[in-house]
This record gives sequence, C-alpha cells and structure tokens, in this order.
Amino acid sequence: MRKFLLGMSPVLAAGVVTAAGLALIGWFDYTSTRTELLRLLRDQAASLRQTVAAAARANDAAGVQAEAQIGERLLDNARLLAEIDRRGALQQPFLDQIARRNRLFRVTVFDARGVPERSTASRGFAPAGRGFGTALLDRVLSGEQQETVTEVHEARGWGGGARIGAAVRRAGGGAIVLNADATEIAALSRQTSLESLLRDIAAGTKELAFVVLEGPDFRVAQGVLPAQTGTAADAAAGGAGVGLAASGQGTGTATAEREVSVESRPILEVSGPISLRNGVASLRLGLRLDGVRETERRLLTRLAISLTVALVVSILMLWSIWLRRAYATLSDKHTLAEAALRRRDRLSAMGELAATVAHEVRNPLNAVAMSAKRLRREFLDLVRPESATDAQELGQLLDVMQHETSRIDGIVQQFLEYARPPALVPRPSDLSLVVGSVVAAARDLAAARGVTLAADVDAAGQAVVDPEQMKQAVENLLRNAIEATPAGGRVAVTARTGSREAVIEVQDTGAGIAAEHLPRIFDLYFTTKPEGTGVGLAATQQIVTGHGGTIEVQSSPGRGTRMTVRIPAGAAEQPRG
Repeated sequence: MRKFLLGMSPVLAAGVVTAAGLALIGWFDYTSTRTELLRLLRDQAASLRQTVAAAARANDAAGVQAEAQIGERLLDNARLLAEIDRRGALQQPFLDQIARRNRLFRVTVFDARGVPERSTASRGFAPAGRGFGTALLDRVLSGEQQETVTEVHEARGWGGGARIGAAVRRAGGGAIVLNADATEIAALSRQTSLESLLRDIAAGTKELAFVVLEGPDFRVAQGVLPAQTGTAADAAAGGAGVGLAASGQGTGTATAEREVSVESRPILEVSGPISLRNGVASLRLGLRLDGVRETERRLLTRLAISLTVALVVSILMLWSIWLRRAYATLSDKHTLAEAALRRRDRLSAMGELAATVAHEVRNPLNAVAMSAKRLRREFLDLVRPESATDAQELGQLLDVMQHETSRIDGIVQQFLEYARPPALVPRPSDLSLVVGSVVAAARDLAAARGVTLAADVDAAGQAVVDPEQMKQAVENLLRNAIEATPAGGRVAVTARTGSREAVIEVQDTGAGIAAEHLPRIFDLYFTTKPEGTGVGLAATQQIVTGHGGTIEVQSSPGRGTRMTVRIPAGAAEQPRG
C-alpha cells in the first residue's frame, strides 16, 4: 500500500494542482465579472448624474428665460400705461382694470417727488408707500434709467413670496411701477421640470430604485427611498461633495457609495454634488443590485459545478489508475503464484521420484560400499602383489570406490531429506536472534572471500517461525550471496517485522542472475556454480513455503541480487508429520 501511495503521489499532486488551478480560474472569472457588473452600474450612475445635471441646468435656463419673458411683459404693460398717462387718460378705474386683466400684483403711479398719486393693490394688499422699490424707483426718478426690470426676488412685508417688478419714467416726471407675483414661476423653475424628468428616468430605468435631488430650499425624490432617508446618514452620504464645483458634464469631483436595503432588496447608493445656477445640489441615485447578486449566484454555482465535475473526473481517473495498477499487481502475483504452484508440483513429483530412486539405490549402494571395505581389509592387506605399483593402483581404485559410494550416499540422503522434510515447529521467536546468529556464523566465510558483510537486524521483533529451519533458509541465501560476490563486494542482511508480515532481505553486489535463469533458480538440482548441488534454494523455498511465505527475487546482471523473504505474521502452516 505504501508503494502504491508513493506511486500515486505524482498523480495526486497533479490532481491537487489541477483543482487549485480550476479554483483560481473560477474565482478570477467570478471577481472579474462582478467587478465588470459594478463598473457598468457605476457608468450608468455617472450617465444618469450627467442627465440629471444637464436637465437641472436646462431647468435653470428655462427659469431665467421665463423670468425675462415676464419682465418684458411687465415692461410692455408699463410702457402702455406711460403712454396713456402722457395723454392724460390714466385714471384709477382704468388702472384697476389693467391690473385685474393682466393679473398684476400692484401698479403704482409716482409723481416727480416720488409720492404715490394712484395705486392698485391685488388680493387685498394696501397701496405701498415711498419705501416700496426705493432703489428701482430712484433710478427712474433720477433719470438714470428710463425703464428697468428687477429679478425674481423674495418679497418683504405683506405675505412674502416671490416678486418681480418693472418701472418706466413718466413724460412729465415721476414713474409708473408694476409688481407681479412670481411665486409660481419660481416653484416651476425649481421643481416642475425636474420632477417630470426624474419620474421619467425612474420609470424608464429598471435598475434605478430611487433618485433624490436636494438643494438648500428644495427636494425632489422619485422611487422607494431607504428607511434612513433624511437622516444624518443621508447627509453624510450626499453631502460629501457639498461646496465642490461640478465638472462640465455635471458630475462632482467627489462621490460616495454605500450599500443600503430597500424593501429587503440590496441597493447601491451613489451620491455626490452637482452644480446648479444658484449653487451646489446633492444627487443620490439608488441602483438595484438584484442582477449583480443573481449573476454572482450563477457564477458561484457554475464554479461549484465545475470544481465538482473536475473533482469527480479526477477521482475517476485516480480510481482507474488505481484499478489498472491493482490489476497489474494482482496479475503479477497470480503469475508468480501459478509459477510457484507449478514449481511446487514439479518439486513434489521430483521429491517422490527421488525418494523412490534413493530407496532403490541405497541397498545396492550399501552392498558396493561394504564390498569395497572387505576388499581393502581382506585382500589388499593379505595378498602380496608382485609389485608395489599394482598394490598402489588397487588401493587407489578402492579409495575411489569408497569416496564415490559415500558421495552417492550423501546425494541419496539429500533426496530423502527433500522428499521427507522435517515437520515445522513454529513458535514466537525473536527474529533478530534467529537472523543474527546466521550472520555471525557467516562472517568467517565472508572474511575469507574478502566480502564485507553488513547486518541491520536489531530492530526486528517477534515472528512466528520454526527458528531452526528458518536459520537453514537464511543460511542458504546468505551463503549463495557471499559466494556470488567477488572480493571487495558487499552483502547486506536486513530483517524487520510489521503488523502483517516479517521481512528478511539478503542483498549482494555480485554478478547477478541472467534473465533466462531466473525462472529455474528454485528448481531442484539447477545450479550455475561448478561446485553447487542445486538443492539449497529449492530447500529454502520449501521452508519458506511451509511457513506460508514467499521469496521475491530482484536481480540485475552486473549489479547484484536481492532476495526478499516475506512470512505472514502468525500464519505459519501447522506442523507436518
């Protein structure tokens, strides 16, 4: 599992990097889109500010034009009255009739000293005295101006309101002064056109929740306003730019933004000053954020779906890779298991054959050996050959016969031991002591061949094994490794235990095993060494298999061989009879 995880780590890292990249791309798409939507809202707010400011200035211009038209009308009336007065026909009844017909607030006729001669008062106001329009009257009486018109101004005294006046010089001295009520004109110039404009803008712009235009003496609003409208919070939002001049497009040099709630819906309020003819006014625009929020939700949903799909695809890819690797591992294990089973069957058959042959050979072999001993004892010592050469030759022949019969007997004994291996007696054993004793016994052999022998077995724990037979298996592996390693080489032995298995490794730096020989190294009597018998590795595999374990071989020609013994923890076979 650890190897699998190590092998999968690059794939997992690539998956993590891919997911992080997708998340960054999605987040960048989300933030950039949100920023773009807010920029469009701000651009729309700026455009609306320009429109409202232009309309306000146009309204001011219209007021000025209306004021000029009223002033000109007053002057026309004053000229008419002056002409009638020059002809001596300006009497009080006619004066009252002119005032009513032209809806004049007051008409007063002054003599050369500025004393009122006749006057008419509209809406119940009493005639004015010398103090009315003193500056206007003096300019005309003194001859400085023949006629003049005042601007719309606040009236003093009776009733207040807005007024506009006009005066002309009489032919014989004196002046005729006309005064009209301009309250409605002033109100219309301030509000009527703006209200209509703001109403049309609010109705035609679905993103606009409300619009408020406030000046020192007026306030025009359209739409549903936030709950805090008219409070100090509004003053803070709308008064940030008070006193600053507006640009040529009608936008102030300072604007403020805040998010408010109107009827539980998010609103972006943009406020700032705009320049009017009579000063600076504050304009507040409320833009709905429903579209932005909906787009944000769609983007987040799309981001979540994209990341989920990417995660699912990554998991499926990782799962597919894991399945392929697991299948490959199982296939390799299955192949190895089949090879081991075939080898075991072959060795079992060979063992049975060896036992039969050994049984049949041992009896005549014993007879040959006994005959050789009797010939040496009875004939070589008693018979005196004619020459010493014949006696020496006869002794050598008997020596060969005894040596070869002894060697054949040893082979027969190996046959019998392989065919009838001793029963396993597994018990909890200290693996470090089992392997360490084998390493200690092999140090003399390694030193004699000039091979460095290293061991790391101190950390090995308990394992359920037959200690004597396990020693025999490790000894066979270690002897083969030392004999396969040239002088100056190195053999390393390690042992460790885990929760599931005990592992013993023997690694050398020898010539390695040729690829064509690997499938046969555990076959009985297969050997590539001139002095080898081909029994050691077969017996070792028999011992390891008896413990329920496996032997793994990794060999690179010219670089060495590693033999790995894996024994399941506490899973050795039952003792064999």
